[in-house]
Amino acid sequence: MRPALFHIGSGFPVHSYGFLLAVGMVFGVALAVRRGRSVGIATADTLDLTFYAIVAGLLGARLLYVLMHASDYARLCAGGGGGRAFGRILSDCTAVLRFWQGGLAFLGGALLAALIVLLSARRKGLGLGNVADVLAPSVSLAHVFGRLGCFLVGCCYGKPWAAGVHFPPDSVAYEELLARHEIFAGAECTPNLHPTQLYEAGGELLIFVSLLLLWRRRKFPGMVALAYAFAYGILRFLVEVFRDDQVRGFVFQLRLPGLAGALGLPPSDPLFLSSAQAMSLLLVAAAAITYALLRRRTAASPEWKTTSRPP
Repeated sequence: MRPALFHIGSGFPVHSYGFLLAVGMVFGVALAVRRGRSVGIATADTLDLTFYAIVAGLLGARLLYVLMHASDYARLCAGGGGGRAFGRILSDCTAVLRFWQGGLAFLGGALLAALIVLLSARRKGLGLGNVADVLAPSVSLAHVFGRLGCFLVGCCYGKPWAAGVHFPPDSVAYEELLARHEIFAGAECTPNLHPTQLYEAGGELLIFVSLLLLWRRRKFPGMVALAYAFAYGILRFLVEVFRDDQVRGFVFQLRLPGLAGALGLPPSDPLFLSSAQAMSLLLVAAAAITYALLRRRTAASPEWKTTSRPP
């Protein structure tokens, strides 16, 4: 766990979360440019779209995160000091802008970025399916780096697990568990927790590789993007079972002590249905329905042929 990777000059910190996020974006943009050329999208257009995606993604992800922590930000801005769980990151009204220190909700960013990119692509006269297919692997790759950043700052942490990892006092996990009175002041570290950040990073890496392989077999524009939406929805639903940061809340709480015990989780903890799990199910359903509709349309129009060349 390393919130700051290193310091520049007289102590200016380079935050691990922001640094890894930036690295993921650079690789993602480079990949998108290469993929875009293979379907006839000019480099300038791809750069425009990735810029819109990054800005909209950061805004959407930060906005959703701030809304989920609205009471803490309001307390800090009013001079109330805020809860211990946010004392490290949040110190004043400008804290809502400091996303590079951690605090992004991926689903919020993905939804806003998708909307802005698709509107921009339509305005440019680009095929929406091709644009989505070009950007989907880049989003998956950038998300791998983002979750590694989450692990280094200790956010998006998991439930207790004897074989898990622990986080030190300057981590988000430590401060939130302290605020919930699940550890005592002065504890050397958190209990061992499921490294859910690494679970999701590993899952995203597998999805990324799968999308690269699928690219050569895509049967219609949009197929790769729909595969990503479907696979990520399943991944996020499963990872949510092990997550313990509770700010997202539940649509309803379903406890299955037998299954929880088999998974090495506290039997009293609810496994379903968090708000993120509900959104994941909607994402999976929307991807599956859209895939079926587009596949049927493609079957009815056999003259369609992909213009992509494997790079």
